[in-house]
Amino acid sequence: MSDGIKITRLANGFEVCFQDPDIVAANKKLDGKGMSAWRDPEVEMAFESADAVVSFLGKYLEKLTAAESFDTAFMKALKTE
Repeated sequence: MSDGIKITRLANGFEVCFQDPDIVAANKKLDGKGMSAWRDPEVEMAFESADAVVSFLGKYLEKLTAAESFDTAFMKALKTE
């Protein structure tokens, strides 16, 4: 998945997928040998209802779309709880 948010219908709710900006940033950093251990940045969160998805997005959407880069805004939003 590229940058952004993907919402998928599940049998018992919804799944919200996004890339963890901390992992994306770590993947871009180089260690002393010129490379770093790559980790999959894909995060999947399950919600029982559309209301729960809307509530989650309502809390974090502004921070995700702020002038600040996606790489830091989303994790800052998640860490405020």
